[in-house]
Amino acid sequence: MHGNSTPTKPIKKKVSFADNAGLTLENVKTIPPQSEDDVMTGDNILNNINCGLHMHSLRRRKEYLSPSFVEPCKADSFIERVYRQNVCLESVSCDDLVVTGVIRVTNIGYAKEVTVRFTLDEWKSFRDVWADYFSSNLDGKTEQFTFRITVPVDFEDKLEIEFAIRYCVADQEFWDNNFGRNYHLQCHTE
Repeated sequence: MHGNSTPTKPIKKKVSFADNAGLTLENVKTIPPQSEDDVMTGDNILNNINCGLHMHSLRRRKEYLSPSFVEPCKADSFIERVYRQNVCLESVSCDDLVVTGVIRVTNIGYAKEVTVRFTLDEWKSFRDVWADYFSSNLDGKTEQFTFRITVPVDFEDKLEIEFAIRYCVADQEFWDNNFGRNYHLQCHTE
């Protein structure tokens, strides 16, 4: 250490990658030349690119997601369900192709792991998304966690997202899979 310098605390950083959020890592568009002149002339290449972008924007469709279930928090028995299962989806919202939600868990122990397991292909493959701590109930008996799922832009038509919630605490594992039916989000196109 030099003179008056004081030690600094390391800053915790969180890194997330596009493929973990369901996004593609790259998007490459190849525009073949119409003639040999296109290869040599920058103006012709720029015109092709602008025309391609314009055509893409004309064909662009509007996609959005909507739940195929009633949010558990709207049921009178919601809090009893949380205590019975130890974990329950509370609410979900869909904004275009981004799904955000709130999960309620019982406060069994300090160290908790809350994840959302989802699939876009009927469980041929799946991904786990971590849920982040959000808040504690005033009485300290339950806590809320939030999650976010971003659907890839290049999804197939009539996509359906299916998910369940996993809660690990004190060497125990609990699931909320909507009474064995899982939670479903349907994609719609305008």
